[in-house]
Amino acid sequence: MAKPEILVIGAGAVGTTLAAYLTAAGQRVGLLIRETDQMKFESVPFLTVDRIAGAPALTTQKPELSTEIDLTAVAYLFICVKHAAMEQVLSRLPSTLPSQTTLVSTLNGISALPHLKRRYPAGQVANMTVMFNAQLVSPLHSRMTTKPQIVIDSADSRLPGLFDHSGMQVKHTHGEAIAWGKLLLNLANAVCALTHTTAKDLLTVPDLRAIYAAVLDEAVAVIERAGVPYQLPLPLPYRLFRQIILHGGPLPWWIASLRNGLQQGSYPSMVADIEAGRPTEVNQLNGEIVSLGRAQALATPINARMVELVQAIEGHLPARYMSPLELRAQLESYIGLQ
Repeated sequence: MAKPEILVIGAGAVGTTLAAYLTAAGQRVGLLIRETDQMKFESVPFLTVDRIAGAPALTTQKPELSTEIDLTAVAYLFICVKHAAMEQVLSRLPSTLPSQTTLVSTLNGISALPHLKRRYPAGQVANMTVMFNAQLVSPLHSRMTTKPQIVIDSADSRLPGLFDHSGMQVKHTHGEAIAWGKLLLNLANAVCALTHTTAKDLLTVPDLRAIYAAVLDEAVAVIERAGVPYQLPLPLPYRLFRQIILHGGPLPWWIASLRNGLQQGSYPSMVADIEAGRPTEVNQLNGEIVSLGRAQALATPINARMVELVQAIEGHLPARYMSPLELRAQLESYIGLQ
């Protein structure tokens, strides 16, 4: 059997979903798994992605499973882990990538890409902004709760074509504007994690909407002061987007469900991290805004408090959740909410 040309590191929701779509596109895919999980993965006959209402499940052949990293024939190395696991992954990679290998980062936030480019030549590192929401059901089985969409920032013209005819919607971009826009949307993750709520709750419960708008206002002010280009996935200026969030009634949820296919019951991955007692990526999301604010000599009390609150419940089971009203009160002590 020919060796895989694509190696996916990370068998969570994102890695499982991307492996399925790449396999559906006819690519030779390998999936790196933990040795302790090998028996569970070997017993699963197929790779499955349950898709949003109206679309049948995507079922493909199982990728070649491995517990060791062999880049001999690998053209594309997808890193699909959380930030907490990135250094462990890098410790297993060679200090120099084979000349034919492009590393594709799918990590949330902004900080992973410059870190990877300091380690490897910039031409061998590509960024993929994952615009879909997926949840892991079981080994080699994920569930999509939005439309399948990714955005690729790379000079490699072949990379976007890896997903041709798979059903994955691919957009090609240059620069970090979309990645910053996705970071802004992901500032909602901490709101949902602290209150143990869904994406629909975020867009329909008045207290949650007010909190999210306040978090965004602070973040956008810092980003604009720093002169950082950003592009929200919804093609609207931020001020109009903000008005829709705060005063649009059912419109925010209608837009999310009709335009992006967001389903009831979907939740950010940070909710699952808190439920499982795992570290979160709050430092790479809200913490990124705090760091940028510090560099601009701008206070960011709301995002700083969000970081503190999430870190206070990480690793504690059962988690100590707050009601939306309680979280709003926590933030109003730093800055008033409209």
